[in-house]
Parts: sequence; structure tokens; C-alpha cells
Amino acid sequence: MSTNIPNPKILILGGFGHVGMATAQYLLSLTNVTLTLASRHPERLPIPLTPSATVTSLKLDIKNTEALQTACRQHDLVISCVGPSGLIGNTVAQTCKEVETPLIDAGGYDPLLSRLEADETSQPTQVPLIINVGLLPGLSGIYPQHLIKSLPGDHTVTGIDIHYVGRDTWSYNSAWDIISSLGDFGKDHGFCYLENNQLKRQSFFKASKKVSFPAPIGTASTMLIYSEEIMRLARQNNIDNVNVYGANIGPRAAMICAIAKVFGLYRTEKGIARGARWLVKASQKDMQKLQPAYGIRVDLHEQNGHTSSGELLLSDTYQATGTVIGITAKAVISGRHSGPGVFMLHEAINQSDFMAELALSGVIAYPATTDHQSNTQRASA
Repeated sequence: MSTNIPNPKILILGGFGHVGMATAQYLLSLTNVTLTLASRHPERLPIPLTPSATVTSLKLDIKNTEALQTACRQHDLVISCVGPSGLIGNTVAQTCKEVETPLIDAGGYDPLLSRLEADETSQPTQVPLIINVGLLPGLSGIYPQHLIKSLPGDHTVTGIDIHYVGRDTWSYNSAWDIISSLGDFGKDHGFCYLENNQLKRQSFFKASKKVSFPAPIGTASTMLIYSEEIMRLARQNNIDNVNVYGANIGPRAAMICAIAKVFGLYRTEKGIARGARWLVKASQKDMQKLQPAYGIRVDLHEQNGHTSSGELLLSDTYQATGTVIGITAKAVISGRHSGPGVFMLHEAINQSDFMAELALSGVIAYPATTDHQSNTQRASA
């Protein structure tokens, strides 16, 4: 997979969902690919994707190991948009590893990443397996990486503060993963931050921070969260101080997340499922009056006392997720990736190339901005 693949065949698992369809549309508009959209219950392809020589549908249950292996083996790249990730586990990733077909996983999250990396010593992966290729994690890591690498060579980053906020009409699978993430997928780090390379807990009453974004987001209240993605990024860039904040900013959705956090619904599958159902209904009500939105705010604290900041806003989170996956898929099939192994998005492909393609995609609602501020004053760059 280190060279360009002519006329690549790509299998999209969960191809009829919001993210799968957005991924397919992006790839068909910009690349010469043959797509297979797979689902347990294939639907009629929409008009833009009517059956042709380049798009076909496939009935496939990923629990059917033999059928999954056959389908993966017949394609040059697998894109997994099935979920919830906590229930899928390593089913798809392990299959791709065995048949040596590259994988882009829209979810996967920390448990899958840890499980795959634990096997690398005894069974090295022969193809790229890129996990967490979405907005959070995914874009949430590659955008800060882009800002870090864009600084002049003589600038040293000693700390990083990041705020993530988002809202949309969440599907059940997305809601399931959101509720599960409140407990750090079983690790339950609580409200925490990194100080002098040591992970520390913060009390509930000191864990919140307000952040301002351009419209349609405005001012949002966020809470400290644990992010394995940013902890990895910090280690890779020798950054010893990290604060990561997040918030689901639909008011009803935020209430459900708070309830799920306080009462520990994330601790059991039954609790996660209940919280997910509540979150789906709450987000539906929120979005009757609000617009979908996703925002990232990054502050890079430099050794010289200056702070370099960046903001990125997206609308329609599902289309944006499909675009992030599509850009990653283009990099893989053209050989522009880090080679075989297990990676998160910011580790797998060049961040500058990625951000350049994202800027051209049309999903950025508010242009990415950067500025530099000292300890006493702030100036727009």
C-alpha cells in the first residue's frame, strides 16, 4: 500500500447510513473509484448513487465472519461506518488485518486502538489500520497537529488547551458512543488534565470553562475530559501540559449527558443503551430550533510566553465526518500514508495536505483562523 492503486475498489460497511452515504458522495465526486455499499438491510440507492459500474450494493452482516472476510478480501480498502463501536469491537479490524486489506474506521475509539496495538509485537499489521477517523476523535487531533507543525521551527510548545463543542440530531449508534465516552470507554479518568506530564484529577466545581465561538455557536460551557488522542499527540510533540474540554451543546442533549455522567449510566451496556435512547430524543428536540454545528478551539502555549490560537467551525456533522473519511481514503489509495501499522488519524497522513483538502471541501462553515497573543495583549494575524 505504499504506491498508488489504479481504479481502487472500496467497500463501505454501513454504506447506507448518514456517514457512509456522505463518504460515498465525496469519493465519487473527486476520485476514480469503484464503491460497494454494504448493509444488513440494503436500501435503494438514491438518484446521485444509482447502480452503475462504479456503485453497487451488498447485503452483508458483519457477524457472518466468512462473508465479511470474503468481502474485505475482494476490495483494496475497507471503510467501516458501522456501530455502535463499543458493540462492534474488533470484528472488522481483525478481519482486515487477517486478509491484509487496509481499514479506515470511523469509530473504533480507545479500546479498539489498545487491543490492536497490543497485538503488534506478536503479530505486526501488514497494512494501514487507521482508527478513529471522524470529528472527535479524528479531526480533533489532526487540526491541532496542523497548528503545531505550522509554527516556525524556533517556537517550542509547552502547553495546549483545546475546546470541542458540537450538536446535531444524533443517531442511536452515535448516541451510544457518546454516552460510553463519558466514562472514557471503561477507564473513567474523571475530570482530568495533564500537568508537567502527570495526569491529575480536578473537582467537578473546578472542571468547567466557558469558551466563545462565532455564530451559530456563541458562548458555550465546557468540561474537562480525557482524550487519549490528545495525550498521544502531546507525547509525540513533547508537550507536558494539556487541558481538553468538551461539550454537547444542544441544551436538552447536554442535560442528558450530565445525567448520564452523574448517575454513571456509562458503566453498563444497559445503562449506555438507556442513555443513548434519551440522547437521541433530546437531540431531536434540540435540533427543531437549532442548527447543527461542530467547533474546535486550540490554544498553543509557547516557551517564549506567546499563545498561538486557532478556530475551526463545521456545519452538518455527518457530512463533515464523511468528508474527513473521504480525504483519508484518498490519501490511502494514493499511497500518501505512514505505511503499515495501527494509527490514529493525525499519525497516519500528512496534516497539511489533509487541511488543504478540507478547506476545499465546502464543509467548513467558518474559515479556520489563527492568531497569536502574548500574556498581555492579543492581535489578529
